[in-house]
Amino acid sequence: MMKKRKGITRKIRDGWIERWELDNSQSALYFSFIKTQDIKSYGSKARVPDFCDDSQDRNLLSTNERLFFYRLRFSKRFVWIKEQYPLLPLARAMAVAKELKLKYPTYPYTSNIEVVMTSDFYCQDFTGQQYVYSIKDEKQFAKATERQKRNIEAKLKIEKLFWESQGVKWFLILSNSIKNTFSQNLGQIIASHKLSPLLKVLRQRWLNVFKEVLNNGYGERLSYLMEVTAQQLNITYEDAVELFQHCVWHREIKASLSTIRLRFEYSAESLGLEVPP
Repeated sequence: MMKKRKGITRKIRDGWIERWELDNSQSALYFSFIKTQDIKSYGSKARVPDFCDDSQDRNLLSTNERLFFYRLRFSKRFVWIKEQYPLLPLARAMAVAKELKLKYPTYPYTSNIEVVMTSDFYCQDFTGQQYVYSIKDEKQFAKATERQKRNIEAKLKIEKLFWESQGVKWFLILSNSIKNTFSQNLGQIIASHKLSPLLKVLRQRWLNVFKEVLNNGYGERLSYLMEVTAQQLNITYEDAVELFQHCVWHREIKASLSTIRLRFEYSAESLGLEVPP
């Protein structure tokens, strides 16, 4: 992905790099190289709060990126996740293109201003291993002209070698593996990642009550179980839902997230609900 703008000069491009490096050197927060306002994007682009880190906003440039970000967070594998991360230094990226005998991309409406390429997600796990995930929409690729397809494929080859030559594992993620029931369920429950102080205090009590209610009413609708737990703890139905979704996100309640939408009109049995010992 790259910034879209007419009249780009080397001075402007280098200024973007300098500001990005300065911002990230002076803050504990991460600042993405591309912001949502910088580009046109297919799907739903948005600057959204990171529900798992209250101080951090995220620039997610498509529906595919947003859904995949939920997966990265749910995996709990990563100590940090950085979106729209630039392939810098630029000289290294250009050298990779030369090694591959590919023309390095330039900004639109310029003939020779080299692009600062970016990767969608750059992550590090608890062992120190780093990963890059490049997200691509198959429908948009299918609609592209042959020239556009060749350009996309060339950029992916440059990106892949740029990272793998540094020991970073690189993966291409296609939209058909993202837009599914699992991702939709994560999008529903991620907002319940953190609880209010009151619900934090009630969480274990509620979970104990839910486990008992679940054992006695496995064939009942989930909405009914929410009502019963709310009544027993004298909380609202909405609070019970918040606690339930929080516990599912943190794996304190198991559910069949990959095969069925987490709807409250469905039975606990059909949703595969279980409270582990």
